[in-house]
Order: sequence, then structure tokens, then C-alpha cells
Amino acid sequence: MMSLTKVSLSNVVVMQFRYKLKAYSGVFLALMVVQMIGILLSILGHGGTSFSNGMYTVDVTVSSPDLVIFLTMIWAFMNAILITTKAYREDDFTFVSNRLSYNLSNMAFLLTVCLIGTVTALLTTGIIRILAYVTADIDIFLTITHGVTIADFVAGGLATFLFILLAATAGYLVGMMTQVNKGLIILLPVIIIGLNYVTQSSSNPGFVNMLEFYFMEHSFIMFSIKAIVTILIGFGLSIVFSNRLEVR
Repeated sequence: MMSLTKVSLSNVVVMQFRYKLKAYSGVFLALMVVQMIGILLSILGHGGTSFSNGMYTVDVTVSSPDLVIFLTMIWAFMNAILITTKAYREDDFTFVSNRLSYNLSNMAFLLTVCLIGTVTALLTTGIIRILAYVTADIDIFLTITHGVTIADFVAGGLATFLFILLAATAGYLVGMMTQVNKGLIILLPVIIIGLNYVTQSSSNPGFVNMLEFYFMEHSFIMFSIKAIVTILIGFGLSIVFSNRLEVR
């Protein structure tokens, strides 16, 4: 007996994506915990400086969500690895699907959680400043926005999103590689050390050069191109590795 019902790839991806948003809701709780820790550490260890003219001493305290964003990147990296594990992969067997729909739904899920993580991380800026003002006994509270346009805020938000998505892409690729062959866990440090040796220069170690390739790019357009190309390559390689997983 044959069925006339035809399920398209897009329908399967949407069903899997909706399922994962509900089933993996624990990642949002973890996000809240991570960002709360980032807020507390930002308040306790906020940067600053001081200067004096002999009569007065002025202490300048700088508050920013940089630490929260960094911890959010780690959160994205770890959760991307988590969804590649066997227990999470078996959840997709409840759907009539294939490797492509599995990967596309995972990518849609990671895009969504990274976007949510970006928005909440940027919103912690106000919380950090208010708590710093209350706890640090600050006499003058300033928010420097001179010369900063709406376009600058948008570019900063997009750059933050791309950084977090880069971390998720790296985690997804690492997770998929280790699921294909556990021996790759040992090979990964060798690859990283090799890249460090290849990319090193007379002035900087390789790791510094690799970080500067993304983090020290002054042009937003060039950074976006670098990040998007890296993300596409990472997800493409993840699909290739996933095709080598066992079939159930």
C-alpha cells in the first residue's frame, strides 16, 4: 500500500526545528545562568583607571558587556557540541528525515539561539551599568555616545551575533568530527598546534595572528565577509562529516 502524502524537505526541517526549540529549552536556562555569572563578574572585576593633579584623585570605572559576550560565546560553543551527541541525534529518528534535514534544522536552531544570546548579552549593558553605579559608590554616571550613530549600534550588534555564531559553528564542527571518529579528539590538538606553527610570524604567535584575523579587523564589511565565509565552510564540513555517521 502506497501513500499519496508527500513530505517536502522544508516541512521536515520546520518540524524538526520547532521540536528542538521545545525539547532543548534547557539551553535558554543555561544562557540565563551564564549571563548572570557574566554580569556579576563584570561588576566585581570592572576595568578602570585613576589620575590625580595633586589635590584631587579621580577614579574612572568602565563597565561593558564584553565578559558577558565572551561567556555567551563559550555557551554557544558547548551547546553546539551537545546537539551533535548520539542522544540528541536519536531524537530526530521520530521524524521521517535524512542527514540534510537533520543538519539544516540544527543550523536553524543554532542561528536562533545565537540571535537570542546576542540580544540578551547586549541588553545586559544597562544592567551592568546600573548595578555598578549602585555597588561601586560612583558619584558621576556617564554614558558616552558622542559621535556614535544608529548604524554603529547596528554594526556592533551584527558583529556580536557573528562572533557568537562563529563559536557555535566551531563547536558544531568539532562535535560532528568527534562523533564520526573518537580518535579525532586526539588529532584536534595536533591540528591546532600545526595551525599555530603555520600562521606564526616574527612578531606574533600563530594563535595571536588567527585571533587578529577576526577580532582586529577594522572594516565591518571585511569582518562580515570573513565571518560568513568561515561559517559556511564550517557548516559545509559538518554536513560532510555527518554523512559518514552510521545509519539507523
